[in-house]
Amino acid sequence: MDTDLYGSDALVNPQPIYRQIRDAGTVVWLSKHKTWAMGRFDDVRNALRDDVTFRSGAGVAVSPLTNLLGRNTVLSSDDDTHSVRRRILMQSLVSRAIRPSLPILHDEAVATVERVLERDSFDGIADFASRLPLAAVADLVGVRVEPHQLLTWGAGTFDVLGPINRRALDALPTALGLFFYTVRLRRSQITPDGWASTVLDAADRGEISKTVARNMIIDFVAPSLDTTILATGQLLWSLGQNPQVFEQLKVEPDLIPTAVVEAVRLSSPIRGFTRRVAHDTDIDGVRMKAGDRVVLLYAAANMDERHFDEPETFSLHRRGSNLGWGHGMHTCVGMQLSKLEMQTLLQVLITRVKTIEVSDPVPLSNNCLQGFDSFKARFT
Repeated sequence: MDTDLYGSDALVNPQPIYRQIRDAGTVVWLSKHKTWAMGRFDDVRNALRDDVTFRSGAGVAVSPLTNLLGRNTVLSSDDDTHSVRRRILMQSLVSRAIRPSLPILHDEAVATVERVLERDSFDGIADFASRLPLAAVADLVGVRVEPHQLLTWGAGTFDVLGPINRRALDALPTALGLFFYTVRLRRSQITPDGWASTVLDAADRGEISKTVARNMIIDFVAPSLDTTILATGQLLWSLGQNPQVFEQLKVEPDLIPTAVVEAVRLSSPIRGFTRRVAHDTDIDGVRMKAGDRVVLLYAAANMDERHFDEPETFSLHRRGSNLGWGHGMHTCVGMQLSKLEMQTLLQVLITRVKTIEVSDPVPLSNNCLQGFDSFKARFT
């Protein structure tokens, strides 16, 4: 295919291109980007499980420059190196570590809902979906940086994960801003009980180098905001578009975790990451050579009609997992926190909000992220 997967049309309306890729075959050569693409659910999931063939250590971006800059992160690692780095991050992100923050999350969720209830209308992203992550995560990471600066850094970092197009070049100074901030980071610039401190503690113990420790703080800053914000925006939009689902959640609040997972499937905030092929391999009759890159399209896989019945429908009756948080050894380390944030917001919504109205969606344009940039919402 000669389609531009990262062109403006594909970013704001990606589903037609995702379908073309799924229909074209198990693995498809994107001649414009000189990379392979996978878009079917089973194939993407199988590739994510096969970390011997499909490697992350040489980076997960399309851009070689970004892969070079990100080589010390958890995302860009394999085997024992990945296990060590992931274990250090997980010390802060497992359920037992973040549960003490639940009262803070609940209070901020209540404040968010009460604030917008007083208004005739509000922005579903800026005024609702962004509030809890911005209020909570910045403090949890423990870096003394304004929350909106973290959000700007995150969006720029995801943009440079695409090819070297105009969008990536425009975002490069922002992404480099986060990179240089972390490599210069010192103890005096972080709170003693924050997540960033635990990573520097691991360096002090000799488990990782100080350079790797500082770079790993990118793994906290970049993914912890945008992905949850976009998934939360999708959750609010879906409830506004499906009032019967919102009413069902009020009657059956045990379905709240299902609603959150379904919103993540529909939103698929990360369109996909690349992997480098470690050795010559044959997939469904297609020969892929060692050193080739393949973009694993989580967003296309989560809308695969071969796997999901009526994938475009928001349903509380789906069973099984999706790829919105990835899969395999690189499953999102912040998944539990993201779930807790969204579940907490939804628990507050069903007790305080009677109806949800949404309109005027504006899609996000980002090389790696997808979702709503904004939309109009109203609560009663």
